[in-house]
Amino acid sequence: MNRIRLCCLLLLASVLCHASRAFAADPSKRPNLVILLADDSGWGDYSFCGNTNLKTPNIDSIARAGASLDRFYVCPVCAPTRAEFLTGRYHPRGGVRGVSTGQERLNLDEKTLADAFKAAGYATGAFGKWHNGSQWPYHPRARGFDEYVGFTSGHWGEYFDPILDRGDGRYVRGKGYIIDDLTNHAIDFINKNRTKPFFCYVPFNSPHSPMQVPDKFYDKFAGVDPALKATDPKLEDVSHTRAALAMCENIDWNVGRVLAKLKELKLDNDTLVLYFSDNGPAAWRWNGGMKGRKGTVDEGGIRSPLLVRFPGRIKPGTRIPQIAGAIDLLPTLADMTSVPLISKKPLDGVSLRPLLEGTSKGWPDRMIFSLQNRRSSVRTQRWRLDPEGKLFDMVADPNQKTDVSARYSDETAELKKALDKWTREMLSYVGK
Repeated sequence: MNRIRLCCLLLLASVLCHASRAFAADPSKRPNLVILLADDSGWGDYSFCGNTNLKTPNIDSIARAGASLDRFYVCPVCAPTRAEFLTGRYHPRGGVRGVSTGQERLNLDEKTLADAFKAAGYATGAFGKWHNGSQWPYHPRARGFDEYVGFTSGHWGEYFDPILDRGDGRYVRGKGYIIDDLTNHAIDFINKNRTKPFFCYVPFNSPHSPMQVPDKFYDKFAGVDPALKATDPKLEDVSHTRAALAMCENIDWNVGRVLAKLKELKLDNDTLVLYFSDNGPAAWRWNGGMKGRKGTVDEGGIRSPLLVRFPGRIKPGTRIPQIAGAIDLLPTLADMTSVPLISKKPLDGVSLRPLLEGTSKGWPDRMIFSLQNRRSSVRTQRWRLDPEGKLFDMVADPNQKTDVSARYSDETAELKKALDKWTREMLSYVGK
């Protein structure tokens, strides 16, 4: 039995190695890439995470057909997460230190994931919320994307028939609900580029406020008292929660449309699909009992789902317990598609390919850092040290209820030293 299993593993390794060599030798054989990003959707906003208040079957299907990372960390707010995902580097290194007044602009000497894929011959398109600079040369069309439709700021005030940036100097009136419209543009891009490798980035702008959603999605939740509530129900605005749940089900419907198009074009087996969110929920609602929400460096503010589907390369139903972060996405996606990195700057992230493909032989513990308004925290596989110097055992106490810093003084001192050093370095990039 062991011999048979070993032979199967060796055969799988040979197939994967051959596929990687084929990608490198012939760029036309490289897989497509579709990245779906939600805005202000917490870890708990999905049925696969245990939320019975709503149903997200299409997003859930990515987890069933591929891998889900149980402990994946983004930033407390929107623009920094996007900067880390696009560069593989902690956001202060790229000059991103906020969400408005120019603080969201990604430095021009940073090369993005789209720059790398475009240089490798991919058709590149982005459809949705950009939030890393509006004016040229900060615009997405100047950062590696051939096509763009959406808005470049962090907030849009109208979700029905809104004015949208076409990326070529033209602004046009959108058609219908913004999430549906952006998905239409993404599907058109996929259809147009179906015969060559493409990178399609779809950064949705919901369930970020304003809490607007088509009636056909909201009607299901109108007047409903959600069974699962925020840890402190007195803090929850149930009317806001109803709208957020409806918006999440709308996202799921649109994700389903993208997945269906890939299947219709027979591209689903040749496309790496990735789904995640940019930060925790903006309002108090059920989020697995975690402490914090958007804007905090606690678990509830920065833990996001990460789902990755890549048929033939990722085993269906893979669950990955190791911690990871937005900084890991660029090196991971480049590695899995054999796209050369063109930036010469050192990365903070690492490739998660061994975890995704089940080839890792031991995975070292690591530290993942978070920063918001000079408040920072650090996460290891077991511990989280918060801005007040409190230590939490995230395995025994995932909801951060008990400070164990006195009991584990050596671990606290070690993490505090590392966090202080990292924070000083990050603040040196963005000013004190």
